[in-house]
Amino acid sequence: MQKVSDFYLQINKNTGQSTLEFYRVGKRLGRGAFGKVNLGMHKLAKKLVALKSLNKECLTDEAQKLKLMKEVNLLLKLRHNNIVKIYETIETEKHLIIVMELCAGGDLLNYVRKRRRLKEPFAKNIFK
Repeated sequence: MQKVSDFYLQINKNTGQSTLEFYRVGKRLGRGAFGKVNLGMHKLAKKLVALKSLNKECLTDEAQKLKLMKEVNLLLKLRHNNIVKIYETIETEKHLIIVMELCAGGDLLNYVRKRRRLKEPFAKNIFK
């Protein structure tokens, strides 16, 4: 089992030495329990991404750190059309930033909430 003390090191071991300076940070797309998500653009590649910024101070519970570490490491390895891609992680003094694929249509929960009800064949296709 991985040590939680190596939490940030383990994540960044897979991603190299990138910094936030490679990105232009844009408008906020959303907010969650541990941080926020902003629109971003890689300055050299001109690629739009989502920058998920997690406040390290909010991640005080060992179980939370382990869960996040496992999720990020798994998503870094996965490549599937229906799963959001994580490109890299960047660590600053106060934040862990996860550079992710931009899903411009929003998340599934908001999609369903806006429509209140999905027709069964369409819902089957989504959840399949």
